[in-house]
Amino acid sequence: MRLKYIYVLFLLLLGVQTSDVKAEREVVDKIVAVVGDEVILVSELANQIQLIAFQTGQQPKSEAEMKKFQQDILDQMVSDRLFLLAAKDDTTISIRDEEIEQMLDDQVTRIAQNYPTYDEFLNALASEGLTVRELKKKYRMDVENQLLKQRFINKKLYSISVSKHEVEEFYDKFADSIPSQPEGVKLAHILLTYKASQKVVDSVQTLAQQLRKQVLEGADFAELSKAYSIEGAKENGGELGYLSKDDVVPEFARAAFNLNIGDISGAVQTQFGVHIIKCEDIKGDRYKLRHILLDTAPSKEDSLATKQLADSLVKECWNGADFALIAKTYSDDNETRAQGGELGWFAAEQMPPEFVDAVTGWNEAGEIRGPIESRFGLHILKLLEYQEGRKYTLESDFDQLKELARQDKTGQIVDKWIEELKQKTYISYQIDL
Repeated sequence: MRLKYIYVLFLLLLGVQTSDVKAEREVVDKIVAVVGDEVILVSELANQIQLIAFQTGQQPKSEAEMKKFQQDILDQMVSDRLFLLAAKDDTTISIRDEEIEQMLDDQVTRIAQNYPTYDEFLNALASEGLTVRELKKKYRMDVENQLLKQRFINKKLYSISVSKHEVEEFYDKFADSIPSQPEGVKLAHILLTYKASQKVVDSVQTLAQQLRKQVLEGADFAELSKAYSIEGAKENGGELGYLSKDDVVPEFARAAFNLNIGDISGAVQTQFGVHIIKCEDIKGDRYKLRHILLDTAPSKEDSLATKQLADSLVKECWNGADFALIAKTYSDDNETRAQGGELGWFAAEQMPPEFVDAVTGWNEAGEIRGPIESRFGLHILKLLEYQEGRKYTLESDFDQLKELARQDKTGQIVDKWIEELKQKTYISYQIDL
């Protein structure tokens, strides 16, 4: 179910507990717990169990394990409600509308990245009668509550610190169970994406103009969309439903929302390809749109040219060229290009699968490897620093151990805080798990 997938992604990214996700099976709602004037329903618990299982991969193997799994999650939900009640009582905390909108926008963007194209994400919503605006409206209260709790918890815990003596005590107590420092690599990369040449783009633009001409001469727009649009856009003849400007990328919005009913746009280039857009109806600020989406995939010659460029850049780096300068000039990774392609630290055991073979046994800083192919394109890698895996020691890793000790102390304070909130709040478990 596509809509359920979107909801699960939204909530996993946000980290909220909610009753809004539709369960796969029918659940007769009963109250499983009461916290102050808030209730936790059986359906909420069922949904949260699904989310945690999906997020962590936990699969209890016996009835006893399942009961413990359910009880642990319910206890966490009770604590969550206690924090929310306390946060709502704190009149010094407020959340601005701009913060809520920003967080909603961030989650929608991250969800859309799980789809091959933004249009496919919009189609998944539209097939359930929703727009991005309506999805955001559905989760606005969850986001506001999450921000409120975060602000409240941060306010209570920001001043927690640990002394040198506390770090030493923590290390003496947990030395045998503290995880080892993993083997790590600090990498930079140059990313070359497979892009269509101007020749390919021009040919697609020409086809778009020809199709537009056919429509203006009476051809059926929906049938042309079925025949020429890329997969994911041709279904239902390219119908997108009612959309607002906030639901689409800016280039699409500039063309679509200047149309009158019955108008056909020119060829519109976006990151997804070339669109021809038809306006079929207007209701307020929402337009009922249909489109033909033509693919601008690179040709075999384009892909070969990208591989040849990657090989030539590798040779330049081997011959002493400045890697950071080449990254700033050629890399298609907008997030790292300005920093000379620097990606940061990775635990060797948690490397992206495409990089594992290239990085295995790599410990010579300054070495260049590649090109390596991933779903993003071709990567040329540079090892900036290498960190050998080893056990933490007080002498060498005091700062890391101090942070672990602070986290342990914070956990103890939170546990004590929860107990205090429980003493002041009415809590009743209504059903035995």
